[in-house]
Amino acid sequence: MLGEQVRNIRKSRGFTLKALAEQTGLSIGYISQIERNLTDPSLSTLRKISTALDVPTYLFMGEAEADNTLTTRKNQVITLSQPHSNIRYHLLTPMPSAEFVPQSLIIGFELEAHAKDGERPVIHPSEEIIMVQSGELDVIIGTERIHLMEGDSTLIRSNLPHIVENTTDKQMTGISVFTPAIWFPSIRRTEQNR
Repeated sequence: MLGEQVRNIRKSRGFTLKALAEQTGLSIGYISQIERNLTDPSLSTLRKISTALDVPTYLFMGEAEADNTLTTRKNQVITLSQPHSNIRYHLLTPMPSAEFVPQSLIIGFELEAHAKDGERPVIHPSEEIIMVQSGELDVIIGTERIHLMEGDSTLIRSNLPHIVENTTDKQMTGISVFTPAIWFPSIRRTEQNR
């Protein structure tokens, strides 16, 4: 259960309830309620906890398979999205476990028409390959804008600020490959506005 996951990871990282509360800005009592499964935290709360504990938020968003399989079936794909968000992510690689941590992460994504994946560029320590499956996509790396059509791909070097944008009237789909695999708290938005 979620509460047990939070407690186990917190303890394995050497965090007390007080230390986690200080890192997240949440109260000790509220974190304790989460760990005892007395309340359901919001996505924003899970992000604060995962950032403080340096684990990917998605570890708290779905039940990992107990058999530790390295095969992801279509009906087992974890989908992540936020309310009122223009983008949905689909985790296509196996979840990390105590026995195995994938070296690459593959994420399918859908971006609505006339939308960006955020208001500010993102930067992360992994190399990222983006391939467009359907529709069109602009990948903006620094001041360079790369227009991708269906079947096109581009590679974004590590630690370069970038943002993706769909300027068309139709939803687009694509795949991103991150090497090494990204722990989502490592992704941050730059202060530059585009």
